[in-house]
Amino acid sequence: MRRTRNSISDPPGERGGRLLLHLGPGLRQAIASDDVYFVEAKGDDTEVRTRAARALKDVRPIGVLEAPFLRHGFLRTHRNYLVNPHHVRQIRRRPQGEDWELKLDPPVNVVLPVSRSALAALWTAFGED
Repeated sequence: MRRTRNSISDPPGERGGRLLLHLGPGLRQAIASDDVYFVEAKGDDTEVRTRAARALKDVRPIGVLEAPFLRHGFLRTHRNYLVNPHHVRQIRRRPQGEDWELKLDPPVNVVLPVSRSALAALWTAFGED
């Protein structure tokens, strides 16, 4: 299998670690990147989804969060989403059309769209060419 920097088979030292979320003025929270399932743009804010019932809200736009999350092995699968490939359970075609979507592990069980431009990076993350 061909290895790439973002391959999910990389040793834990090349992923993981902690990220600092900005929950509000003067309030920061450290979170383990492996605990994050996905990140979603919500207007000018960003929701960070873990296995907890309630998402954490970072007051910065997803564009600001993208670089730190990508360094921790996340993938930009859509303009509104960053996904942790370690929590992807299934990648499938959407019921109507040629587009793809992915389903995350329980307890999140969310189905997220995959843009056509992000599909190649997704396959590469799983060792596909």
